[in-house]
Amino acid sequence: MSVVEGQVHGVQFRTEQQRDTSEAVWTFRVERYDDSGNRVQLVPVEMRGYRVEGAISDGDWVRGSGRMKSGTFRMTAAENLTTGASVRAKGIPRIALVFVFVVFALILAFMIWGAVQMFGTG
Repeated sequence: MSVVEGQVHGVQFRTEQQRDTSEAVWTFRVERYDDSGNRVQLVPVEMRGYRVEGAISDGDWVRGSGRMKSGTFRMTAAENLTTGASVRAKGIPRIALVFVFVVFALILAFMIWGAVQMFGTG
């Protein structure tokens, strides 16, 4: 995990459709400045997940963690140093994943039971 800290600019929000679900996507730039006020680094950032909790606005100072991927910092969590808010990209709730797994296992078991009944020795 890497950490990026600086001032936020160009916040944009969109929703992307992924098969049967949608994904929240925030994009912005984190700009870092030296003591003289000159911009020394510009980092393109993307946060994506089932939903994004918290708030980030243009001009806020943030410290975020994530990984660099294809020239864009994929931020998973951030602290908004201006407002004190915690910002997180949330995945699909675990209970939903467990439910889908259980339903899939039950369907598979039913299909196997049906195959055994149909083609079983008798």
